[in-house]
Amino acid sequence: MAKSSCEQRHYDAGRKLGPPTFTTPLFTVTLLFLVPSFYEYHVYEQHNMTETQPSSDATAVFQELDDYDWDNDNEFQTALASILRSASTPEQTTHLTIRARCYYYTRKFKTPVNFEAYQTWLRSKQQAGSEPPSQSNVSSEATQPSAMGEAPPPASFAEICELIAAGKPIPGIKDIPDTILEGQGTQAQAPRRKKPWEKDATATPTPSWAAKN
Repeated sequence: MAKSSCEQRHYDAGRKLGPPTFTTPLFTVTLLFLVPSFYEYHVYEQHNMTETQPSSDATAVFQELDDYDWDNDNEFQTALASILRSASTPEQTTHLTIRARCYYYTRKFKTPVNFEAYQTWLRSKQQAGSEPPSQSNVSSEATQPSAMGEAPPPASFAEICELIAAGKPIPGIKDIPDTILEGQGTQAQAPRRKKPWEKDATATPTPSWAAKN
């Protein structure tokens, strides 16, 4: 089928990119078709970026693409290693990896994947996973005993009596040991008051009969 002038220009631009240079014959044989087609897919995707899939169908495809066992697909991993040779930053590595997955999934399963829509879906999924807990979760966590083993106080006086009879500690009441800590008492600051019979000898008047003439 003959290509339009616009499609032909995009096709020629993709062909000019060409595959990355390989030093290993195995890469040359394995990726002779895969890598050039990846660049052609990139140009074709830019030309058709406005085409989107229905939301429900796209979500199902995105989930299947995300759940695919990419780590154990040797064909994909071999091609990806060659594609990532040109990546110089972690952001570029992530971008090329996601784009390569979209192309590979489209080619292998004959299911078109919109790269831009898939990126948007990934971002929304990551944001949903990092949302703060709901108010109900916060309330339930607040009513649970803490990690220090604190229990809620007994609800009735009868329960307190049962705990005392069983010799168990009562939650919320601190046990004070009945021992005396010697050497830590406070010293009296005011002088000790004398008893009534402990009068000063100088202050006691001498009886007349005891006085000497």
